[in-house]
Amino acid sequence: FFLLILTLLTSITACPSKNQALMCFYQSGDFNHDNYIDKNELFKMIDTYLPWYERYPFKLFGGVKQIFKDCDADKDGRLTKAEAIQMKPLVSIPVTKDQ
Repeated sequence: FFLLILTLLTSITACPSKNQALMCFYQSGDFNHDNYIDKNELFKMIDTYLPWYERYPFKLFGGVKQIFKDCDADKDGRLTKAEAIQMKPLVSIPVTKDQ
């Protein structure tokens, strides 16, 4: 999920906020404008935005199935902005004073 969002935002030079990244994700991927991202739209996003050489690692780490497992809180088969906003980080990287 994170890799896909980063790929979509490569044209932005500064790091976007979480809200900016989510808005970009939903504006770019909600092809039918129903305010949800379903599996078909996510597959279309991958085909449209993810370079061919990043698709195998994406699939290797679970692909679309893993994104929905991690991000579809109510398990209805659709990703919503509300679910994304409430989602806790999957990985926490501690930052030390030296960094």
